[in-house]
Amino acid sequence: MKLNELSPAALKAAMEGGMEEWGQHGSIFQHRLYVEPQDARGGHYRKCRCGCGTKAKFRLMANGVCMSEGCELSLRRAVKTGCDSP
Repeated sequence: MKLNELSPAALKAAMEGGMEEWGQHGSIFQHRLYVEPQDARGGHYRKCRCGCGTKAKFRLMANGVCMSEGCELSLRRAVKTGCDSP
């Protein structure tokens, strides 16, 4: 993986947590968490699981691997608290 291809959030996580096994292995407990926007699959988004009723336009990432998807608020809360995915 080239560093120039990473998003700003991914680049920050890579610099703080290291690039070992980037994109191959991710853990909520061992790696830095960050939030990225995601593209619609098949022209639509899934529904967020937190109960807010909005679309899941963001994904929770760890070491370049998607851990969960949901609304921005629920995922930013998960990053801030460092707890399990919503």
